[in-house]
Amino acid sequence: MQIKKIDKINGGQDGAIYGSELFRFDEKGNCTVYDLKELGKSEPIAEFKLDRADEIAPHSNAVSFGCDFYVEGDEYPLLYTNIYNNYADKEKKLIGVCCVYRIQKSSNGFASSLVQLIEIGFCEDASLWKSYDDKHGVRPYGNFLADREERTYYAFVMKDRENVTRYFKFDLPNVNDGEYDCELKVRKYTLSSNEIKESFDVEYHRFIQGAAVYKGKIYSTEGFGDDKVNRPAIRIIDLETKKMQCIDIMDLGYTEEPEFIDFYDGRCLYSDAMGNLYEVLE
Repeated sequence: MQIKKIDKINGGQDGAIYGSELFRFDEKGNCTVYDLKELGKSEPIAEFKLDRADEIAPHSNAVSFGCDFYVEGDEYPLLYTNIYNNYADKEKKLIGVCCVYRIQKSSNGFASSLVQLIEIGFCEDASLWKSYDDKHGVRPYGNFLADREERTYYAFVMKDRENVTRYFKFDLPNVNDGEYDCELKVRKYTLSSNEIKESFDVEYHRFIQGAAVYKGKIYSTEGFGDDKVNRPAIRIIDLETKKMQCIDIMDLGYTEEPEFIDFYDGRCLYSDAMGNLYEVLE
């Protein structure tokens, strides 16, 4: 395994690639867009902020484009991004929630609209999701990915008590599914345990800070810089065999916190928190 630096972009959390455009988000919902046909030039083509980000606060450490378009003629499919632990100290914690956005581009740049929330309806079930009995941690918020090739939706959470990372597979909800939430002022769909198509456990991740689905595999980044316990790594999970490969990138000399991973034209790209953009070579 080799890693080659190919560009320098804005730092931040995860993001997603659609066509030749890379969308890089930070923890406050700000997005910088780059044209990957211009790799090496590092100049953004646009900047925008996710709709209602100041209010609902998507953390964006698992971001993906889905397969459905909000309306016929849209240029971009729906974008999925997680909330994570932004609500840990609030009465309404929004555990297990993913935000679904419509992305539009015009001559004035990009705009986004929050069109749906998808939540895990069994977050308090310790046999499935919850890790803590008597205290509240950050991990139960979970991460979420839309697999646009298979039209499926993956939720994954760190089960601290069992020391595993657990994956759940669902059918991808339709954007019109769910009921209107009068408090949050958006349609919300709640996934029940009866809708689980498949679940499985893998070796415990050292936190999860970026993820993507590509050709039947989930790729994720993790770790916190030069940390001997939570070492920077890339994990690859084969969704058919459930076997996992862990690439300790710290051993390769890369000690910055990895925060983004996705694919462009068959190439696996990842970025650290500082914005150094790399290509992962077999």
